[in-house]
Amino acid sequence: MGSSPERLYHRKDRRIETEALAGTRPRGKDSVEDSRLADELSRSEKDLHEHEIVAQAVQTALSVLCVGPPVREETYVRKLARVQHLSCGFTATLADNVTDGDLLQTLHPTPAVNGSPHDIAMEHIHRLEKFDRGWYAGPIGWLGRDEAEFAVAIRSGLVTRDKMILYSGAGIVEGSTAEGEWAEIENKIGHFIHAMT
Repeated sequence: MGSSPERLYHRKDRRIETEALAGTRPRGKDSVEDSRLADELSRSEKDLHEHEIVAQAVQTALSVLCVGPPVREETYVRKLARVQHLSCGFTATLADNVTDGDLLQTLHPTPAVNGSPHDIAMEHIHRLEKFDRGWYAGPIGWLGRDEAEFAVAIRSGLVTRDKMILYSGAGIVEGSTAEGEWAEIENKIGHFIHAMT
């Protein structure tokens, strides 16, 4: 089961929509605290840098796959039930020969789940992670001839007969702290814990 906030892409005919999503704060206990946390997020050098890494990767990928430059929206704070993120959308027109397979291979994995630069990040992940991610952070969705949509399988849970394993993560960049990133992960998977208790 999952509740991914991150769309990998949506394609309708040759039009593609995608997004960059990175940088996180919890939701506030009231509207004043919520606004303060959103403002803090939108001014955080660390979080803006983390978001820009993802946005640049998306823009670069689209520039290879599309006719003309992609249109990038302004970055804004997207508010979800338990967390809020920096987000910006992209729209573009795919080149005639580009397939959904090309989109999946080029857009996935995003730096939000795999790091950047890709090759160096992968070396570190394979060295440091002592477990198999399984389906976590893979693309999940559907395809048809005229339309397709995929999300990134983050904030998910694997349920077996007698246990549930929860998956989430955080972007580690300059300025990250272990305590801050752990709190971010706890906030991201808190909706699962809340739903199950």
